[in-house]
Amino acid sequence: MRRIVIFLGVILFPVSALSQSAAVHTVSVLDLQVALRAALRAVEVCSEAGHQAAASVVDRFGVEQVTLRNNMAGAHAAEAARRKAWTAASFNMPTSEIDETETGGDVSGTTGIPREVPIGGGLPIVSQSGELLGGIGVAGGGSGETEAKCARAGLDAIADQLK
Repeated sequence: MRRIVIFLGVILFPVSALSQSAAVHTVSVLDLQVALRAALRAVEVCSEAGHQAAASVVDRFGVEQVTLRNNMAGAHAAEAARRKAWTAASFNMPTSEIDETETGGDVSGTTGIPREVPIGGGLPIVSQSGELLGGIGVAGGGSGETEAKCARAGLDAIADQLK
């Protein structure tokens, strides 16, 4: 009797079927208004510090949701902000922590990725439960450290909505 139960178990529930992933995945995305609020606050904080910057927010896949640029920001700022946001979302880490040259590091050897920008100013956007929602990038703030502070201000502006 036991052999029949095992045999039926193998036929009805093959191991390969149990180990396969789901056919459909559900992910969370930021509402456009929330993304806009984060980018706007980042640009405002940089402006208050005397910098003409741009800020960009991308979703978890690196697709741009919104990019804002101070009227006097340089021509490069919007694209650099997008690329920093993309990098932060793609690696799920602050862009200032990316060291492509660190032997054996998490991102060593990634210098060939065309859109990657491994300098300060990009932060991942993560829900309070730890789910990656996207990235925010700031450029034109004078330094990676200042740009990261502006990006952090953008995240702080939406923190209560990242449940």
